[in-house]
Amino acid sequence: MKNKLFDDLPKTVKLSTEKWLYILPNKGEGYLLYDPINEKEMGRILMNDADQWIYDGELLNVYEAEEVAGAITGHEKEMEELLKSLKEK
Repeated sequence: MKNKLFDDLPKTVKLSTEKWLYILPNKGEGYLLYDPINEKEMGRILMNDADQWIYDGELLNVYEAEEVAGAITGHEKEMEELLKSLKEK
């Protein structure tokens, strides 16, 4: 997968749960997630060539992992709309 992080995506993401995470390219096919406030690793987002992702960690919930994956893959806007629609239900 082409490393999009330094081309057009943010290096930092603020989640809807008010958490701030650094997204750092990891050697291989994923990204390391780091909480700069609490100074701890939050897991990794692993990516394959088809831009499919999996969260490798236990500290983020499903929605937070989807937000981070959306920021990495460039689907952040769609994720924001999906989260808004889920909150309205």
